[in-house]
Amino acid sequence: MRKGFTLIEMIFVIVISSALSIGTFKAIQALYVRSAKAQAVTELSLRSQIVLDQLSLLLYNRIPNSVIGYDIVNNSCEPITALGSDSYTILEWLGTMDDELLRGDYDGFVDMGASDSATSSLVTKDINTSLNSLNPNLVFAGSFDSGAEESNAACSGAFGWHGKDSDLSYSINVIDVNETNLTDSVQPAYIYEKYYLTKTAYAIARGYDLQESDLIDNCANYSPPTSNNFDFDNTLFLFYNYQPFNDGTNDDETFCGDSRGTRVGDVSILSEDISAFEATFINETIRLNLDSNRSIRGSTNDVHISKQKAVF
Repeated sequence: MRKGFTLIEMIFVIVISSALSIGTFKAIQALYVRSAKAQAVTELSLRSQIVLDQLSLLLYNRIPNSVIGYDIVNNSCEPITALGSDSYTILEWLGTMDDELLRGDYDGFVDMGASDSATSSLVTKDINTSLNSLNPNLVFAGSFDSGAEESNAACSGAFGWHGKDSDLSYSINVIDVNETNLTDSVQPAYIYEKYYLTKTAYAIARGYDLQESDLIDNCANYSPPTSNNFDFDNTLFLFYNYQPFNDGTNDDETFCGDSRGTRVGDVSILSEDISAFEATFINETIRLNLDSNRSIRGSTNDVHISKQKAVF
């Protein structure tokens, strides 16, 4: 009668146990990868949709035809009608003062009969004098709501983009609740009934097209995330609180992540894991394209999500 295992039997047991362990580990790893991919798909899809919704809301409240694509390397831009070139990877536009409009601080219309173009005095009913503290500019609607003539001048002297003139946006002084004066050194050739007020421009850019040192040095509120997984290149940023139309010594004011100019303002992180961002102009709409990408540990294939949204 034997009292133990032979060496051969023990070797067989060890080999079989090892094979079972490896198989179990592979099965568990496959389950983990599958679960991680499903979670990543859900998270990236939801996050990219939220970002597109945020951007479409901001762009909906834009001054029409002030939108440009900016090439930060060559310091050049193209108007909204030419968006689609791969080199213009940064999107910029002037936002309307929508919160103040909804609050009733102004109504956006001029009394044409009572206004005096000779003295640059506009009768603007029920406008709040506190708006002066925001240093706003006024832009007449004119043909902006339907025409493309002014958009072609967006990069050559319409709104002050990147050191150019701002001949179509005007500095103002709210005298009282019924009167606003145009104080800009450049006066409008025509006065229209409808106008927009703007207090800030916006810029959208991926870290890939920027230098993080510019954000650290110039963005008042930027603090690099401490996460080990933070990838600056694949992070989408929103810049705001800058005035390219500023009529004065800082007429080259630009967003704080720019590589030149008077760089001011703030920045927010819209989303990480953004591998591509593009804006194009098709059939009178702005099409926002967003690609999200995330690597999954243990998998040779990344999770990739592409989404598009049209802004009218």
